[in-house]
Amino acid sequence: MEQKDIKQSDLVGVIGSKGVVSEVVNSKREISKSQAKALGDFFNVDAGLFV
Repeated sequence: MEQKDIKQSDLVGVIGSKGVVSEVVNSKREISKSQAKALGDFFNVDAGLFV
């Protein structure tokens, strides 16, 4: 996120609400398979990097 200057608010439309994004980024919630796929598509990387 830092390298691409992406903020948590930029991920709201990708993986869920502002609260969900905050919990995922702060390691308070695990990423689901569908969220991992969405993040992989968003960052143009393999979804396996997020699980």
